[in-house]
Amino acid sequence: MENLYRMSIQIQKGQYKKLKAMSGPGISISYLIRSAIDKYFSKKVSFQKSEYSEYESKSISTLKQIHALTTLRKNNIINDQEFSSLRDRLNLE
Repeated sequence: MENLYRMSIQIQKGQYKKLKAMSGPGISISYLIRSAIDKYFSKKVSFQKSEYSEYESKSISTLKQIHALTTLRKNNIINDQEFSSLRDRLNLE
């Protein structure tokens, strides 16, 4: 058996009732919590691997648009009203 670390957590009454109802002989509340943690992190890792490139590309594109608009406004090429209008059309906040 792998090394386990003891820790104290607080959960809501409804959460405890659900865990208690699911537990039984051979299935401890601790096991249910460890399984839920493993499942949570396995989903997070698969998201990062499969969609990170697309996320990064969209983020960089958005940053470039924000930078361009800010530069135009800073250099008085567009006024505040034009800046707001363009930002709204690009769905930037």
